[in-house]
Amino acid sequence: MADMNLTFIGTGNAFAPGGSCYNGFLVNGRFLFEAPPSAMPSLNKLGLDANELEAVIISHHHGDHFLGLPFLLLHWKYMGRTRPIRIIGPPGTSALAKDIGLKVYPGLLDIAYEIEWIEATPGQSIEAGSGLVIEPVAVEHDQRLDWSLGYLCRLNGRSFGYTGDSRICEGVLDLARRSDVLISECASVDETIDVHMNLRDDIPVVRAAMRPESQLILTHLGPGVETDGLKNTAVAHDLQSFRT
Repeated sequence: MADMNLTFIGTGNAFAPGGSCYNGFLVNGRFLFEAPPSAMPSLNKLGLDANELEAVIISHHHGDHFLGLPFLLLHWKYMGRTRPIRIIGPPGTSALAKDIGLKVYPGLLDIAYEIEWIEATPGQSIEAGSGLVIEPVAVEHDQRLDWSLGYLCRLNGRSFGYTGDSRICEGVLDLARRSDVLISECASVDETIDVHMNLRDDIPVVRAAMRPESQLILTHLGPGVETDGLKNTAVAHDLQSFRT
């Protein structure tokens, strides 16, 4: 089974604690999970060309996960993208992106490349490109949103999960049980926030649901989050890569 390379373009929550960039990560340099507002600066710092992306996968429509999409579209329009791109997200992703994008950058979608908008709902199996297959999983976050998703992903014989933003719930535990590597949100050390997980109460439950040899990587971080002695657990930092 081939290794996977996970590169975090940001690891902060919506308040960007300590100046951290908003959460998002790349898989093998081709698949971008989340489109945070800081996506393009981070990609540029890493020396990565956004034109090489095959797919963008979005978990939900909060601004720290979504509002980088107009800037990605702007780059693709003016910086020579010709290959198709898949943008995968909850129902309404295409309409919201077009509404915002065309208001802030008129003509943004007068383009020379193809966008395939794919609506993700639980129970699907979605081909994201180059062997990556993703399964949307319902998680529990902001009930005012129509959808909040995590993803179980398979690539080169490996499985990895991503919780998106969520409180502890069956969807998160299902991802934990089925993932060789799990990328999990951890929004605080010990604060009880109804729509997020914390290090003290929730992450040990997630870790216990995983196979002992599976790796847990924490992101979407609040201040002071550490591994707290949990085995096979790491805290991601902005622009850090993990080969798993």
